[in-house]
Amino acid sequence: MTGDLPTRSKIYQGRITNSTIWDRFALRPDDTLVVTPPKCGTTWVQAIVLMLIHGRPGMDKVLDQISLWVDCGFRDIDARAATMTAQTHRRCIKSHTPLDGITFDPACTYFAVYRHPLDVHFSMRRFALAMNVDLMKDRFPDAISEGFRMYLDDASKDGGNDDMTLDSITYHYQSFRRWAHLPNVHLVHYADLKRDLKGQVLRIAEILGCDHPENLIDEIVEGARFDTMKANAREAVQDQKSVLDNAETFFASGTNNKWEKHLTPDEVALYDRRIRELLPEDDVRWLEWGSATV
Repeated sequence: MTGDLPTRSKIYQGRITNSTIWDRFALRPDDTLVVTPPKCGTTWVQAIVLMLIHGRPGMDKVLDQISLWVDCGFRDIDARAATMTAQTHRRCIKSHTPLDGITFDPACTYFAVYRHPLDVHFSMRRFALAMNVDLMKDRFPDAISEGFRMYLDDASKDGGNDDMTLDSITYHYQSFRRWAHLPNVHLVHYADLKRDLKGQVLRIAEILGCDHPENLIDEIVEGARFDTMKANAREAVQDQKSVLDNAETFFASGTNNKWEKHLTPDEVALYDRRIRELLPEDDVRWLEWGSATV
């Protein structure tokens, strides 16, 4: 029955996203999809997946060339669809679109990655203001408190992530959480990657069916450490077109609790109230902290 599986029921099309590309290429049974709100650890999990499926550390150096952000709204859609179809290797596909806007195939593997919503906001603020093109600076005015108010109070126009609102992040999370009982849908949390990187690499390897010797797993874990990926980014994008002048900006600091020096106790209380309007308590706890007990 179709009701027992996710279906693509929405089109997300704005300044950052164009989900119509999902009509232009076919998924393959061994495809892996990394689908997250922005600034939640997308690149981190992409890099781990690529290193595992290719059996080679350092794949983050060529990540942008072989693991496309497929439904990016400000790149040529025809060229991206053609690239996807022409790829012959096992594909790792990036998307920021909720599950109701992408193609679902029971034979594919889906990793949905999340991070504390307050960290997401401040990481995205730093990223947006460092872009050499103006895609969303209107969402991050000079007054931090005003941008934070917009994050909490504004409603996403279509449920997608083009406006980077709190409700867009919780919507994305719910779109996958509803289907997390399926054997090919897996939730990953940034905080768990920080706490136990090797454990998460081993978990992802098992899901992907990658049976590598321990010494290679250790090399992949080392290759997936934040400082290693940041150094590789510095080398990899020198000759690539980027919306950033400085690739290291993309990785910011990699720390949690980014909000502590920016928000007043009253603003944190407003966030606490708002997110509990959007999600049940158990989901709030997981979305903020992953598997940790807090």
